[in-house]
Amino acid sequence: MTALLALATTIAMALTLLTAATAPAATADLLSQGKPVTSSSTENTSTPASAAVDGSTGTRWSSTFSDPQWLTVDLGATATISQVALRWEAAYARSFQIQTSDNGTAWTTIYSTTTSTGGTQTLDVNGKGRYIRLHGTQRGTVYGYSLWEFQVYGSGEGTPPGNGIPDPTTSSLEAADGPLTTATYTVPSPSGYGSGTVTYPTASGSYPGIVLMPGYQGTQQNLQWLAPRLASWGFVVINVGTNTLSDDPASRGRQITAAGTQLLALGNTPGNPLSGKLNGTLGAAGHSMGGGGVMAALRDDPRFKAGAPTAPYYPNANFSEVTEPTFFLTCQSDPAAPGSRYAVPWYNSMSQAEKLYIEVPGDHLCPMTGYGDKAKQGKWMVSFFSLWLRADTRFSPFLCGPARDADKNNTSLVTRWMDTCQF
Repeated sequence: MTALLALATTIAMALTLLTAATAPAATADLLSQGKPVTSSSTENTSTPASAAVDGSTGTRWSSTFSDPQWLTVDLGATATISQVALRWEAAYARSFQIQTSDNGTAWTTIYSTTTSTGGTQTLDVNGKGRYIRLHGTQRGTVYGYSLWEFQVYGSGEGTPPGNGIPDPTTSSLEAADGPLTTATYTVPSPSGYGSGTVTYPTASGSYPGIVLMPGYQGTQQNLQWLAPRLASWGFVVINVGTNTLSDDPASRGRQITAAGTQLLALGNTPGNPLSGKLNGTLGAAGHSMGGGGVMAALRDDPRFKAGAPTAPYYPNANFSEVTEPTFFLTCQSDPAAPGSRYAVPWYNSMSQAEKLYIEVPGDHLCPMTGYGDKAKQGKWMVSFFSLWLRADTRFSPFLCGPARDADKNNTSLVTRWMDTCQF
């Protein structure tokens, strides 16, 4: 019996590791973020229905203490729905259904359970509709139904994967510009950070947001090269100037969070060019102390789903709790933030995260505008964020497959490469 239990435990652990390492199965956009939402009831004015789709795990919707209750999101147009994520507060639903509708009146059930235990649930579903609702029929506690977040993923009807972005190639990814035309917008009143310039696709559709954060004594110029590359491949990128040039990594992490919050708010506010452009998913890239700030944001703000710290610097910091995909880009001859002192120990400590580590020739400035091989760096950055923020597996081979080998094995281009492939 002991041997059988040991074997069962080993198999269960193996299956868990395989599940954790599995890449997203298909491209999907976050459709529900900031959309109109109604509910059967609210516990009080501090727990409105809108809090369940505001992108913050610090606010929540809560119903009155009775059965049944519902929460309905209007996606604005018919969509194909592939996944629903529920982040329950302590007051959860034991029995509930996920339902879709074309008109908000006649409902089709695409998921049902009578044995929910709450917590965080990710449900793979298959349905279509303009409206989607959580219909709770039995509470799990004496309180109401309470959700930190209700997230609906899928694609608009007739919309190809990745907002119509064509299949990537080595030459297209190494070009200075991607397939989408872009424009810029200056944030008129930055909140919590010094300044912000947003580069965004002019094509219709909604996209993930990415915050760029400079290093010590740095300005928006530090990562100016990266903003149009990312935006032209389907991202809304805010290039940030800090409150002061000497802000430390912890402060830069808070400013990344503030910039992400304002970027999402602009996407939900009519009357500016970013209205409707953000799909609610966030990532971040930063240099030096800004790279340390990226690590802090990944650790402390669950809205950030992927990060790229470049030549990162943050003394005496522990990032073993980071579980989101992370791309470390470091410089071989860096006297200020050598990878062996910062990025490599962090990489090794992050046992639950998908990771990529690339060291290239150059000093501390190698990821900045005007330095290093921007064709290669741009290809890696675009591929990393496309895979992990947009779940676009077409980009995976450039990081984890035959298409990457020409880079990985070129010692004049890459001096050290580590990863957790297969992604």
